[in-house]
Amino acid sequence: MRSIYKYLLIIFVIILQATLFRYIAILGVKPDALLILIIAFSLLNGPNEGILLSLFGGILVDVLFNNAIGFVTISLLSVAYLTGLLSKNVFKESTFVAFVFVFLGTILYNLIMVFSMLLMKYDINPPYLFNVIIVQSVYNSFITIFAYRYIVMFNSYINTKKFFFKI
Repeated sequence: MRSIYKYLLIIFVIILQATLFRYIAILGVKPDALLILIIAFSLLNGPNEGILLSLFGGILVDVLFNNAIGFVTISLLSVAYLTGLLSKNVFKESTFVAFVFVFLGTILYNLIMVFSMLLMKYDINPPYLFNVIIVQSVYNSFITIFAYRYIVMFNSYINTKKFFFKI
């Protein structure tokens, strides 16, 4: 049960995203650190872990911050599963590969969110929304350049370290 540390990291990232990240918005767009983390773990460990982590993080975000349960969860699950499936044939520790996966994953995540909103008859402004999607994709990818090597080190440490106690 070493993955408890990954779940604690997800909780920490959700707290950061809800508090500090609103102050580093660019053009009104905040980075989605949970999405970056889920894509990184899916890329490194495959679809099974990505699904479990995205289910945990998505339900937590939906329950705490959203009126409609399931928007974030379904979007995260889809992106995590596809990332895990496509990660089998790539060099997983490469920052460039993570950059590409986060960029495309953010676009897919937001398109699923937009599609879900349209199905629920939310009033949205498509041109503005698609500009937000592109800005957030670039923003998340830029953050990935700096954060991915630390995520790889954390993942490696958790997967190989022998702990004194069992969790």
